[in-house]
Amino acid sequence: MTALILGPLEFIEGEWIIGDPTARESRYLKLQQRGLSYWAQGAEAQVIPWSRLMNLHLTAQPNRLGNSRALAVFTDLALALTGSSRRGGGEAYLAATLRNPYEDWVAHFSHGSRDYRKREIRQAEELLKQTVECGRAAKLGDPQWAAERVETIASLTAGSRHMKAPIGGIVRS
Repeated sequence: MTALILGPLEFIEGEWIIGDPTARESRYLKLQQRGLSYWAQGAEAQVIPWSRLMNLHLTAQPNRLGNSRALAVFTDLALALTGSSRRGGGEAYLAATLRNPYEDWVAHFSHGSRDYRKREIRQAEELLKQTVECGRAAKLGDPQWAAERVETIASLTAGSRHMKAPIGGIVRS
């Protein structure tokens, strides 16, 4: 069995976590049966039922510096002085469009202590995105189902340039 880690998605003490629950002022998400739960500083702040997710997108940088809130604020300030703005970069987050009622939702999370591989970030993004897109979001709350998918995806070779095809088949099985 390979390690149950795919970028910021990690199996910790029987639960799938996105982010670092041990970080100072931690923010992270748990994939649970009842839905996607958002935690801030050790307390559950919000639960999004799986049925509300219309899409799901993961954004993270390979290292902590790239996900720094201070760096994002400094960059925004510097760009504002030149009349420019940026899109992307900054903190790591999970974003979704929710239904009933319709709304955009964003949850920032703490970067883990280890660097994430770019390939693993893309694979985790595709797993989350495609699982929701094919109507199986609730499967993400099943730790065994998620573990099997992560293990299979982590074993894909670097030669798999088109991740949508291999991951799509894995998600639907």
